[in-house]
Amino acid sequence: MSERTRAKQGGLIAAIGCLAACHAASAQDVSDLLDLSIEELATLRVTSVSRLEESLSDAPASVFVITAEEIRRSGVMSVAEALRLAPGVEVARRSTHEWSITIRGFNSDLANKLLVLIDGRSVYSPLYAGVFWDVQDTLLEDIERIEVISGPGGTLWGANAVNGVINIITRSAADTKGAFVELGGGNEERGFAGLRYGGTLGDDIAARAYVKYFDRDSSKEIGGGDGIDDSHLAQAGFRMERESGESSLFTLQGDVYGGASAGVFRDSFTLGTLPAGTEGETDVAGANVLGRWDREFDNGDLTLQIYYDYTRRDIPNTYKESRDTVDIDFQHHWAFGDRNDVLWGVGFRESSDELDNTLFASFEPANRDDQTWSAFFQDKIELSERLYLTLGSKFEDNDYTGFESQPNARLSWLMDERRTFWAAISRAVRIPSRLDTDLRLTLPFPIPGIPFPVYVTVAGNPELDSERLVAYEAGYRIQAGDRLSFDVTVFHNDYEDLQTVEPQPPVIVAVPPLPYALVPNLLDSRMAGESSGATFVANWQPASSWRLRFQYSRFDLDLETEPGSLDQARPNLTGNSPEDQLAVYAFAELPRNLSLYTGIRYVDALPNQAVESYTAVDVNLAWQARERMRASIAVQNLNDSRHLEFRDGANQIERSASVKVTFSF
Repeated sequence: MSERTRAKQGGLIAAIGCLAACHAASAQDVSDLLDLSIEELATLRVTSVSRLEESLSDAPASVFVITAEEIRRSGVMSVAEALRLAPGVEVARRSTHEWSITIRGFNSDLANKLLVLIDGRSVYSPLYAGVFWDVQDTLLEDIERIEVISGPGGTLWGANAVNGVINIITRSAADTKGAFVELGGGNEERGFAGLRYGGTLGDDIAARAYVKYFDRDSSKEIGGGDGIDDSHLAQAGFRMERESGESSLFTLQGDVYGGASAGVFRDSFTLGTLPAGTEGETDVAGANVLGRWDREFDNGDLTLQIYYDYTRRDIPNTYKESRDTVDIDFQHHWAFGDRNDVLWGVGFRESSDELDNTLFASFEPANRDDQTWSAFFQDKIELSERLYLTLGSKFEDNDYTGFESQPNARLSWLMDERRTFWAAISRAVRIPSRLDTDLRLTLPFPIPGIPFPVYVTVAGNPELDSERLVAYEAGYRIQAGDRLSFDVTVFHNDYEDLQTVEPQPPVIVAVPPLPYALVPNLLDSRMAGESSGATFVANWQPASSWRLRFQYSRFDLDLETEPGSLDQARPNLTGNSPEDQLAVYAFAELPRNLSLYTGIRYVDALPNQAVESYTAVDVNLAWQARERMRASIAVQNLNDSRHLEFRDGANQIERSASVKVTFSF
């Protein structure tokens, strides 16, 4: 047995021993029921649909809330993993630190049609219009809720909120007073720890600070050997809030992080040679600070938010990126007359990058500053006592495609206190990114029998159009009783100017000492498509201490290139998303202060990825040892030793077990 294996087993045994000790230390019976009933879940307040607080049951969109209770009870270890709890979200884990996540199709290692926010700060990367999930971290205990909108949100949130918006909202500093400590480890989560302390500074300032760290073991290669993808990350942050009377609140918060993940990377090379692969580490680091002022008036309110975000990513022999982003956002909400609820705002964003190029991946220009100016207007009109029409649009001017508009119209009919019908038509766009317009990628491509090197190149195109979507949606919610609710959504999406990769005539370069061939490709906008689907969610609470949720999503995508296009690969993106996803989640309170979470997930096959369908069973058993002490054992993939979730550069995800102990005082 290796020292590494002994260390992992020793850590797990020590954690289990700590769990047993906690059990013996307490004879107190703390029998907590589930925090929220089915009826209370329907009245949760959400802000991501209209940028204003409203009841979940009344929101005219396909919106789902992952609560703090569900995150805690499920035993998930990361934000990305928590998104599996939401219906219709495609969550595919590719390694210990890499995820492919999207909503309503187009999943890939560069998924780019989903906008993600953390406390109002966009974590979208202008480098490729997606999200680097390996660095989207925070203390899970401090998350208040995660709001997941399936469908376009460009009218309020801007470009790239095409197929969905995920808004991660953390708790206020006033709600996190005192100390919190978590410790744990397991066979895959080799060790993790978190510490947070909150209190008051004077009479009107609440503040907290936290630190956290994790170290993850490698996954399994498709062939069965140990992968080279272990990772670790440390992060720290703070939040302060100052209330001035009952009408004004100022918030200041920030984070800093750093870490690394292992991988195999191409050696540096010159044209005419073929590089080998070498083990190395991707280094990541970043920091952000956000200030927000909220002011309430008699007939409305306003918000001014400013944040700065710095990120750095160094991938050996691939590229190195440093990026600075400044974002300013202002919105004003007021009641206009008896029937109009008006919201408007303006914004500005500047993102500056510095890129160290390699032959494998080079950007021209290497350094770039991009600015986006924006404004939006929305009016919620009361047509009758229970019928509302919301009209609005976002207007943006960006440095890639110029002026863009993203209008929508939403109708909500509050049929009675327990039933809501809504329908919407929306337009959204995804503007090109640095990768789309400025990248030149050079891939060695050895061909047996060819006596000289061959390279495939892919070049960005500054003339690319925005990818455009027109979406049609409708939904129905019903509170069938105090213990039963249903929510169903149907949609149809029409896409235009989707990106293609167009082959160009090959070129033979005759230079000493060895000639080589180039097979060039150019990015273009020559594909269209349509998708349709539905989601269904049922919540049932057969007893006060037992809640069940059933969720199902269906998705179909059809893509077709325009006449003259030579791209034969991009239409196969239809096979990157599961047609069917089904899950059953159970949350139960047991005797002796025990609680049990069980999740059963079925994910359909991904034909384009050669990934078979799989079923995963996750379990988390927790024990409230004392009022402020909790211990839990979480097992993921209980029914399966390992399985593949996404093939592009991916490894198999193994069964994992971990133990966590938390203290608060």
